[in-house]
Amino acid sequence: MITAPGNRIQQHFGRYTPQLYIALATLLVGILFGVLAVGTLSMADKLSLLGYLRRFLNLEAQAPTYHHIFRQALADNLKVLGLLYLLGVSVAGMPLVMVIVFFRGFVLGFASAFLVTAMQWQGAGVGLATIGLTNIFVLPALVIAASVALGFSWDLISPKRRQEGVELARGFAFFTGLVVVMAAVTLVGTALESYASPFLLHFLSNWGV
Repeated sequence: MITAPGNRIQQHFGRYTPQLYIALATLLVGILFGVLAVGTLSMADKLSLLGYLRRFLNLEAQAPTYHHIFRQALADNLKVLGLLYLLGVSVAGMPLVMVIVFFRGFVLGFASAFLVTAMQWQGAGVGLATIGLTNIFVLPALVIAASVALGFSWDLISPKRRQEGVELARGFAFFTGLVVVMAAVTLVGTALESYASPFLLHFLSNWGV
């Protein structure tokens, strides 16, 4: 019986639901560790980071940057997706996928917690204009790609799945297409990071941030 393409996509997503929960749990653990890491900083470290942050915000307030950070940010984000793809099609890629998701969560938790701790409500505004705006698109793309990478990597080492050659080929096609779609979503998030965030920082500077 022929299965509609939409049903096939739903079946693939349903198959990787446990891996999605694992990726989300890993991300949350990384965020938690990032938040806790802020408390381990010495006063000198906090002042040094705050000084660097203030210089960056002052620079953006005077002359917002747009074009020159887009290519670099997009290249960095696409490299992460490409790495997840390579790890997903390899047999031993699952642990490294978890490491990437954990590290992304750690950076997100650390940056958010430091902004709020060091700058109170001003830091919350800066965090929403930069970290929050960017990760509306980039973070879900990363988590979805990572969860399917975990699932497909597991399919490669599962004896039962390896015997189902046709299903494995379909899974590979689904994984490849998904990464392409997530790259497009990442492009939108990177555009927000490169164009909207500097504009918002420039706007917030008029309110004393």
